Amino acid sequence: MWKPLLFFSVWLNLTVPLQLTAVFTIFQPLLAVDKSGIIMLGLLLLSTIANVYLATRVWMRIEDRLYKRKHFM
Repeated sequence: MWKPLLFFSVWLNLTVPLQLTAVFTIFQPLLAVDKSGIIMLGLLLLSTIANVYLATRVWMRIEDRLYKRKHFM
C-alpha cells in the first residue's frame, strides 16, 4: 500500500516542475495572447493528466517486475 503512494509522490515531485517549464516555454506565445488564463489552465490540466497516466504506466511495469521476482508489497 505504501509503495505506490511513495512512488507517485516522488514521481510527481520530480516531473511536475520540469513538465510545467517545458509546456509553458513551448506555448509562451499562445499564453501571451490570452489575458484571462483559460488556455493556461487547459494546458495545465492536459499536461497533468498525461503525467499521471505516464506515472501509472511506469508503476504497472515496476509492479509486474516485483511480482515476477516474488517481492510482493
